[in-house]
Amino acid sequence: MRFNCKGFTLIEMLVVIALLAIIMIGLLNLLDTSSRISVTEMSLADTQENVRFSAYHIMRTARMMGSSAMPYAANIGGSDRWMAGQLISNASTSAATPFGSVDVVAGSDVLTLRGFFEVAPFFTDRTDLGASSITIRESDAGEVINENLNLVDVNGLEGRGLFFMGRMDQGEYAVAQITGTSAITGTAPDRTLTISFGAGSAQWSLLNPAGVSPPPVFDVYRVGVLESYTYYVDPDFTLQRMRADADASGARSEPVAVNIGSLQVALGVDSNDDNQVDAWMAAPTAAGVAGSRVIGMRISVLGRTNREVDGWTEPAATFAVEDMNASDVNRSAKWRTIEVAAALRNYLF
Repeated sequence: MRFNCKGFTLIEMLVVIALLAIIMIGLLNLLDTSSRISVTEMSLADTQENVRFSAYHIMRTARMMGSSAMPYAANIGGSDRWMAGQLISNASTSAATPFGSVDVVAGSDVLTLRGFFEVAPFFTDRTDLGASSITIRESDAGEVINENLNLVDVNGLEGRGLFFMGRMDQGEYAVAQITGTSAITGTAPDRTLTISFGAGSAQWSLLNPAGVSPPPVFDVYRVGVLESYTYYVDPDFTLQRMRADADASGARSEPVAVNIGSLQVALGVDSNDDNQVDAWMAAPTAAGVAGSRVIGMRISVLGRTNREVDGWTEPAATFAVEDMNASDVNRSAKWRTIEVAAALRNYLF
């Protein structure tokens, strides 16, 4: 018995291999596309979270402003200058801040906030103030008056501001710079905090009203460590916060969030003391703000994915924020935007 057994010809094998190759290439392309979409979406989700965190981080700081009763900007000795804050609108590639120049991403704002305290000001007595130091007592006559001494990091005070408060309804305040080493001595609840101070560099001394310089010429009832934060977006698309301290340059920058493409801020100004915002200033000058009260702040943070997306162009409407120019940004990445409004304390004069 004979069987007629025939196999596949070479041409048939080549056709099958070619078809399988086409199918595999299609599957691999689909897998690659799916993988790239997944990476982009994950990056976009991270960007959204960073944008949200950045906006509320800045808003938290802004809402602390006002307790110093320092004007946001004022005319001192015939010169208009920024005081409790400063806004540089749409910086090019660098910006001059109170603590030196910083590199920024083009078209982003630079915001300085310094009329606030991370630790509540301390109660003090006029006899506790010396020519170059002040003693803050934890207790007085057996009663604790400064229970927040535990919140003070004495090793991180040098180079920061010291704010003396007198009769605030009469605008009595003075600003000094903390010098040397501060120390807490004694045991609770009878400890004392000793802080040395001097007139300091321009970023602190220029905050004094005309005719008042450390040591104050008025009776001091409270004293607080005055903070100064400057927010900006660096060329690596990282939101940075520069904080005054004893660093050689007078301040140290620390990252707040990554994948941030721009920061845009507008100040809400009350020009007639009716506690209502009369105008939003996206590109204010010290002269334009001096004489008015800044009672609101509108903060817009724009985030971008850390990679460009093939074939994508972000719509120009995404950048319709304050006075931002869409030509300043790379629209090949995907962007996310959040805008929040902070009501500043009404006693910020």
